[in-house]
Amino acid sequence: MLPNRRFKFHFDYWFKDVSNRFGSYILYQTGDLCCEPGYQVWNHTQKVYEISFIVSGKGVFLVNNDRYEVSSGMLFINKIGEKHEIQSSSLDPLRFFYLGFDFANDIKNFQILRLKNFFDNIQNRYVCHVSGMTELFTKLLIEIKMGDSFSGKMIEDYIDQILINTYRSFSQQKYHVYASEEKDVNNKLVYDIVHYIDTEIHNINGLTNLCEILGYSYSHISHKFKDVMGESLKSYYDKKRFEKAKEMISTDTSITEVSEVLGYKSIHAFSRAFRNFVGMAPTDYKKWVNENKVL
Repeated sequence: MLPNRRFKFHFDYWFKDVSNRFGSYILYQTGDLCCEPGYQVWNHTQKVYEISFIVSGKGVFLVNNDRYEVSSGMLFINKIGEKHEIQSSSLDPLRFFYLGFDFANDIKNFQILRLKNFFDNIQNRYVCHVSGMTELFTKLLIEIKMGDSFSGKMIEDYIDQILINTYRSFSQQKYHVYASEEKDVNNKLVYDIVHYIDTEIHNINGLTNLCEILGYSYSHISHKFKDVMGESLKSYYDKKRFEKAKEMISTDTSITEVSEVLGYKSIHAFSRAFRNFVGMAPTDYKKWVNENKVL
């Protein structure tokens, strides 16, 4: 039986000519793939380096016949010359970003050479609980689609950030926030919670994620948050979640993609939650934004 190759959506950009060089990088392919249950990417040989970031769901990455279980928040690297295959779960389908690239032959920048050495000699195949990647990939794809006179520089900058974030994730394998001067333990904990929600709202599949990241029980962090902030953790999370939803809807991002980015199981669940919080349906909000844009 042939594997199921359907997908919910697939934003895929190929670069096949001389215009694919951006600074020190040669960009071959990048995109955002949201799979249907059982979707499969056939076995193929890697001709370039590839970074894959799992936004949601579960599946299997096979590399040279070695099997790796992948899930939300994981960052996975393939090297040139490897055999690679992807199988999405039938129960919890994958959504992932990917970046296929190479380094230019004439690079002299020490930091870029250091990145190349990292990708050439990487030992660990993946890391978990990686933050910041969804936003970087989303900005990269938007910039590619925009295609104005500044896009080349912006694309180079986003590739820089994706590769550096990859390097740091594999080197540190731990989430850090910038230091707070607040010495009180409870205030410091709440500060870290607020910072993480503010910067990673698109990577949080539920408030229990904070327990894994910060190392405390949900009851503990929710109690301390309410004491310091004067509002519930869920209230703050919902507020930031729908602020992000409104921000994305105000761009060219589709309602379906917004619901996927924010971790909803269906567009219907997202639309219902959005209406309850904002007071209008996502489509009505998008229409309202377009009608009230300042030209």
